[in-house]
Amino acid sequence: MTENNVYIHSQNSLKKIVFQYILCIIPLVFYGIYKNGFLLWNRDLISFLDIFKLIYLLLISIGIYFLVYKIIFKRKCIFTLELIYYFIIPLFMPPNINVLLYTIALFISSILCLFLEKFCRFNKIAFCKLFIALCTLIFSNYTYLNIAEQMNIYHLNYWDLLWGRNIGGIATTNIIFGIIILIILVLLKNYKKIIALTSLITFSVLILIFNNFDPFALISSSAILGLILLNVDSTSTPRHRKSMYIYGIALGILSFLLTNYLNPFEGVFISSLFLSFFSPILDKMFEK
Repeated sequence: MTENNVYIHSQNSLKKIVFQYILCIIPLVFYGIYKNGFLLWNRDLISFLDIFKLIYLLLISIGIYFLVYKIIFKRKCIFTLELIYYFIIPLFMPPNINVLLYTIALFISSILCLFLEKFCRFNKIAFCKLFIALCTLIFSNYTYLNIAEQMNIYHLNYWDLLWGRNIGGIATTNIIFGIIILIILVLLKNYKKIIALTSLITFSVLILIFNNFDPFALISSSAILGLILLNVDSTSTPRHRKSMYIYGIALGILSFLLTNYLNPFEGVFISSLFLSFFSPILDKMFEK
């Protein structure tokens, strides 16, 4: 049978895939609570309940998933690939995201995704993330700085940055955890490791070359986790091996250009969404 254009052997195998991905991102969840929750509470910058803001966002995401997919659109299968997306999207939110705004924007973007998927393939994670970012830019305070970072009270070294003490999504700044997650995902059969690895290598080489080989430019980039986790949306990426290499290289180049010269936080999402529209064209180029 098929589910979202991805071949699966049974509902049990799909359920296993969903749980594997969710287990992979749990370390990021705990780190996000630590960096943008506990550390701020320890300095009396937020309330105790605000420590668990990421948990609230995750619960809201899961609730919206079931509301949209099960109640409104009446999808039969509970464990779909889209469920993974709703665990990933909150990780990339700004630490100061307004919870009500996030709820409304994610609900609207989820509805739009289900309408638009009838006409084309596209990266749903990137689409929802960019829609929420646009709403935040229009209606709220758009910044990826947490309260402590706004006060500029941290003095960090390279090791701190590797462990995620840099500016970025609420739970997507830890490069070390990102590398561990990448290694685990590469071992999974349904993860398109060719795209992830080629995009990461291309992006990293360009960042280092154009920043005088300063490692700070690489380890402080919020695009690393994006290139790893956005590839989870396997339905929007090419299926043929050769087209995956082309897609990965193009994704690395475009992500570098947009994160380096346009927006360091949204660049990888713009790249992923834009290139996902060309996935069918790349597949047709290599069809026998």
